[in-house]
Amino acid sequence: MMMKQKKNLAVAVTVVATIGLGVSTSQAVNFTASGSVENTLAVTSISDFDLGVLFATANAASASDGVGALVIGPDGTTTDPSTDSASVQFINLGTPVGAQGSVDMAATFDLVLPDTSTVTATDFAANAGGTADTEITAGTTITELQHSSLNPSVPSLYLMHFTVGDVSGGAATEGTTNQGDFTVVPGFGQTTYVFNIGGTVTTKPFTSAQESYQAGVYSGSFTVTASY
Repeated sequence: MMMKQKKNLAVAVTVVATIGLGVSTSQAVNFTASGSVENTLAVTSISDFDLGVLFATANAASASDGVGALVIGPDGTTTDPSTDSASVQFINLGTPVGAQGSVDMAATFDLVLPDTSTVTATDFAANAGGTADTEITAGTTITELQHSSLNPSVPSLYLMHFTVGDVSGGAATEGTTNQGDFTVVPGFGQTTYVFNIGGTVTTKPFTSAQESYQAGVYSGSFTVTASY
């Protein structure tokens, strides 16, 4: 008679334990510190510059005729410079609205618009010796407003001599005339500044022939930056 033998299966169990021996240890970890510096501020466009309804028939017939000009204030007020050309018909028939933007800032900052100081109000006048012809059409910072057809035979309008006013939350002071640099000083406790932009719009100076304006929309763009 055979006897059954018991088989014993051994299972190894691993036990892990950490024993503190009273000796302190340390480990060094490196942290990265970083930051960015911004010298420009974000300018938010609230509304574009609406010059209203303008009446113009043709640009100058000769270099000595000057240009027609209209000064549009930040509040939309329109004036006709006393020195502008009497030879070119250029009239505002509707109520213009200055462009409007805003900046968030807690300290004094500068608004920078195109520098159009190469043109002076005297350049608008008739018998200006053709000065306005050279300054307005060649100036890289003068904003050209082109007819929607982009027809090269239709003369453009030109926007320059930008102004800033009606600052909500502060006050703007212009630096050198027509250089486009305005310092905004905040009011107490203000952090958001809403401002209006005006400017002077002119007809096209005489180049080689008189051209006729056409009904329609004339448009262009200009850049505004803020810095501190």
